[in-house]
Amino acid sequence: MPDVIVERHDRVMLVRFNRPERMNAMGGTLLADLHDAIEEGTRDDAIGAFVVTGEGRAWCAGADLQAAGERRDEGAVSTRRSSQLDTMGPGRTILAIYKSGKPMIAAVNGAAVGGGFGLCSAFDIRIAGDQARFGTIFIKRALASDYGLSWFLPRMVGPERAAELFYTGRIVGAEEALELGIVSRVVPHDQLVEESLAFAAEVANQPPTALALTRRMLQHSQSATLEQQLEYEWPIQRDLIAGPEFSEAIAAFREKREPNYNV
Repeated sequence: MPDVIVERHDRVMLVRFNRPERMNAMGGTLLADLHDAIEEGTRDDAIGAFVVTGEGRAWCAGADLQAAGERRDEGAVSTRRSSQLDTMGPGRTILAIYKSGKPMIAAVNGAAVGGGFGLCSAFDIRIAGDQARFGTIFIKRALASDYGLSWFLPRMVGPERAAELFYTGRIVGAEEALELGIVSRVVPHDQLVEESLAFAAEVANQPPTALALTRRMLQHSQSATLEQQLEYEWPIQRDLIAGPEFSEAIAAFREKREPNYNV
């Protein structure tokens, strides 16, 4: 069985982690297959957004600790890598998620812990099923952090709350994750994929260039001053105003019809 299942739902690529017997831990080819699916969908103009979910009772349980003692899987704990960004490192998959020009939605069906929480945090939006749970848990294994979680989590919940979650390694349920700002919404478990696909379809039908540049603009704002962001915004906006998507949006508004950005 493949470690990742890819489905196309009109303009949305649905990716399912398929290692339920290992709680979708990042062993085998899971990370490499996810990376390849993201690269493929990013290049494909017919894909406008991604939804990633897990089979079974977990979204992703982090590094495959069992595999670490068996073989050198990409997602297994290993001290052999010199960098998380090398060809065997998880960093390249995290960066593929972050740098894609297309919106990334994690449909979190169960546990997203350790490195799985880090992977999940790279997505733009997290929609949680009511059985979802999140935890840094690294400290419980006498570790600190990887998979980018020490970069993402303080930006989601603030530095003080991030410190509390890292220092204790405690598990956060779906409703608390909503309160903390880790997820944007909580839905019934059995409606998670359906609602995530519906949301992704709405996003995927927005003007693609404006959508990609909005995503880049939001990312830039995380490390920019207000002055820097003002300087960054205007050239992008100026080019969009001169582009075909803006012309189509204005024409559709005047003609009282839905815009068509795929012409």
